[in-house]
Amino acid sequence: MAKLVLSLDGNVLGYHFLEKERFGIGRKPSNELHIDDSSVSKEHAVIVTVGNDQILEDLGSTNGTLVNGIKIKKHILQNNDAIDIGRYQLRYINQKARPGVDSDRTIMMMPVMNPRRGEGRSETSAQTSGQAGAAVSVARAANDIFPLGGIQGLEGPHAGQTLELNRPLATFGKEGIQVAVINRRPHGYSITRVEGKKQPLVNGLAISEEAQLLQDGDQIEVGGEILRFFLKKQA
Repeated sequence: MAKLVLSLDGNVLGYHFLEKERFGIGRKPSNELHIDDSSVSKEHAVIVTVGNDQILEDLGSTNGTLVNGIKIKKHILQNNDAIDIGRYQLRYINQKARPGVDSDRTIMMMPVMNPRRGEGRSETSAQTSGQAGAAVSVARAANDIFPLGGIQGLEGPHAGQTLELNRPLATFGKEGIQVAVINRRPHGYSITRVEGKKQPLVNGLAISEEAQLLQDGDQIEVGGEILRFFLKKQA
């Protein structure tokens, strides 16, 4: 199981296991990792587990969140990543995290809603280039040998649109109701529920809690959208 090692000025203060799908970090006592220090925002950052990946997101903190010395908005964590939260340091330990898949796994995807604040955003879009302010690396996707996939909108906000799934992660659905992420990996595409009490449907059947591989022609229902997944034919 993945864990965080919390330290201050080189002194280890404790270990925290990432057992929950959403793991909040901040000065507010309701956070899973409560750090009572003025250099840490009340709700500073969050780690969300999506399939086999764990994604660190800064929640608009005053002092920012750094990974390996670089300020981030979102970052897919890799084993031994060093995270700076205010005056404190966290070491991410996960032997199952695949190192070296690409040199920069900072990603672009929709902001994770913070249920403790009750914040919602109006966006209900699949994430494509230009929709977030973070720097993006698509090295992992570019090196994939699996055919490029896409989504055709049948009903909902993306009806009539065709979107290429050329990023490591893309989200669909409606925040506060139901959200799913489609994850691009070397062996194919998979879908996982991120938010919502009910699981999204693939071909009329609820997906499991684990990531489910998508097949060419699969029909997805999530957050009021109906989408068709397809694989592009290779030349």
